[in-house]
Amino acid sequence: MTRGLVRTRIGFSCSILLRWPLLLFPALFTLTFFWSAASSSATQASSHIQSEQALDYGTVLYQFFQKDYFNALIEQRVVERSGNNLASRGRAQILKGGMLLSYGLPDQAEALFSQLLDVKTDIEVRNRAWYHLAKLFYSKSDRVSANRALDKIDGKIPADLHIEYHYLASLLKNDGSHGDAVSDAISKLSGEQPHYSYLIFNIAVSQLRAGNVASAITGLEEVAGYQGQNRELLALADRAKHGLSQLATQAGNLPQAWLYLRGIRTTGLYSNRALLSYAWAAINMKLYSEAVPALQLLDDRSIAIPEVQESKVLLAHLYEQEGSPRKALRSNVMAEKAFKEGIEMLAEARRIIGQQDVPREFIENLDAIMDESDWYSAHASVDYKKLTPFLIDLMASHPFNETLKDLAALYTLDDNLSYWLAQTEQHQLILASAGRRAAVDELSDLIARSEILNERLRDQKAEIRLTTLTLEEEQTERFDVVLANVSREMTLLDDKIRQLKKIEKPYQQPASYPTMVKEHHQRAALKLRQTRALIAQLEPVMRKLVNDELTKHEERMRYYWAQSRLAKARLFDSTLLELENAKPQNDAAAGDK
Repeated sequence: MTRGLVRTRIGFSCSILLRWPLLLFPALFTLTFFWSAASSSATQASSHIQSEQALDYGTVLYQFFQKDYFNALIEQRVVERSGNNLASRGRAQILKGGMLLSYGLPDQAEALFSQLLDVKTDIEVRNRAWYHLAKLFYSKSDRVSANRALDKIDGKIPADLHIEYHYLASLLKNDGSHGDAVSDAISKLSGEQPHYSYLIFNIAVSQLRAGNVASAITGLEEVAGYQGQNRELLALADRAKHGLSQLATQAGNLPQAWLYLRGIRTTGLYSNRALLSYAWAAINMKLYSEAVPALQLLDDRSIAIPEVQESKVLLAHLYEQEGSPRKALRSNVMAEKAFKEGIEMLAEARRIIGQQDVPREFIENLDAIMDESDWYSAHASVDYKKLTPFLIDLMASHPFNETLKDLAALYTLDDNLSYWLAQTEQHQLILASAGRRAAVDELSDLIARSEILNERLRDQKAEIRLTTLTLEEEQTERFDVVLANVSREMTLLDDKIRQLKKIEKPYQQPASYPTMVKEHHQRAALKLRQTRALIAQLEPVMRKLVNDELTKHEERMRYYWAQSRLAKARLFDSTLLELENAKPQNDAAAGDK
């Protein structure tokens, strides 16, 4: 069996682990830190809220846990201005910094965390501030500053940050030294925590990069042993098993590699890669019949998947090797047809990504796209199911994710600025209305009208009361409810009139308001132009990344397509040759008869 027929990727082994560190790890800056004062109140549920300040600060926590960071930050500002001591404490400021990060204000968050590094600050608050600064620097690809901030963490690490701290350290100090240094601490962490598997996997990758294969295998086997129902952790376990199989293959232990591959689910994120690796392992062990079912499973899947493209050519070659030329010929004919359709799909994908509104539409519907739901008929102008199958690997890459994240933020800014500029006419109308009459005259007129209305209502109430005296008792009851409501409304009106009379000088719009509003409109217009200029720069970057990925698919499919056509032609020729050789023999046999 020759490997030269197809360009197998069995040799990519640990390079996959090294190129894709923790693809499934939750988004950076997700705060798992729960403010201790709030947790303290929760544990003392019988006493409920212990102070008015805790009640006020609870509105901040409520909005935070709803992930409504804009309103949470507004509530934070309100309680700070009211002199709430809880809101000004270090831990609440850490929470505020996290919300600033989540809302897309990293510069303000960095300034806030830096303020908390004063020597008078509690050591736990300083450690949290250094930790979040390290994550912030890492997100900016400033590894030097991130390492420096991480090294500033001193003493005991807060329990809720323990796993995330080690995870970040394993990313930054990826030579494997961190994993060796904290192996004892990691072994004491709870395996039930969802981030634990990610931490162990990442440290195993660091150890593999450092050449410590034995320790890496131990860590990967721990991750591969996950038996729960979490979809992400199941995918991570499949990834670990695949990595273990590649390490076993490199070590020449094909039976062990095969066992690892047999443990990977046939559906899921890594099923395609696992099925192809399984087939190659069987071929290398000369178990050709075992390789065929795995390749047949792949053969039924989308031609947009690289492993499927390779499997189609490999399956046809296996049929030929086992002496089934008819199966091989049919497989090559079907493969040629599939590659032709794949090339046509690529052309359609290029057309889609080239449309003007596609980048915005694509990003706004990205969650629905990733869920593979039938969303596109409601919002999209094109069928993205013709594009996204080719982008599975690209979506896992750091450059593409960073571009998507930046574009998503810019589109949000564009929408917000456009909305506020659309309110310009209303703002001008409000300003114009405020300046038409003196507020004092309006207030006097309002009080006068209110007193006249109040007096009129009193007279009408008295008349109704007198009228009810002439009615039967049963009929009188019908009016009692109405009179009660009228009395209540009159009481409210009396109260409002008294409050208005207390106003010595009514509110007057400051003379600077029109100028200030105009400046804000001009500033919003300037920011909108800047935002759209940045969008115009980034959209071609996204299109280029997508087109480069489509080019890789096209080159690969054209290569396999050419192989299928050559194999088909060769099988046709050999079949015709066999028929021609068989004809004289048949004629001779007929003559003898």
